[in-house]
Amino acid sequence: MQKIEILVSDRDFDLLTRIAKDQNRRLSDLNYLLYSRGLESFFCETMVSIPKKLYEYTSEEKEQEKKNDELEQTEGWFDLDYTQREAKGYKHVCPYFSNHVYNKKTKKYFDPLIEPLADKIASYALNPIEKEVV
Repeated sequence: MQKIEILVSDRDFDLLTRIAKDQNRRLSDLNYLLYSRGLESFFCETMVSIPKKLYEYTSEEKEQEKKNDELEQTEGWFDLDYTQREAKGYKHVCPYFSNHVYNKKTKKYFDPLIEPLADKIASYALNPIEKEVV
């Protein structure tokens, strides 16, 4: 686990502590909630896209990448259009995480990056932080 800190004036610290008390929270719990909601607010209209690390690919994505690599080795592959490639089993595996992803089935955008992160951080105010498994 890592620690995130900010410096504030003594007066601001006092105000934040009293605000937390008014809300029946410890200051540390309020910090998690403020950070969580701040992420949601800050990125609600701003797109962010970050490269995935190797360990962040799901097993399904890894399998699909292997299949895609095999398909790309077939003769005439690069003469096919995208629909023809999909018909043969090709599915794009995105190498990025983004907070603005289009779902073809629902025809809507969703956020698989910031919202889950914000929810996870908010949960730290209520539940003990467990060691993550990578």
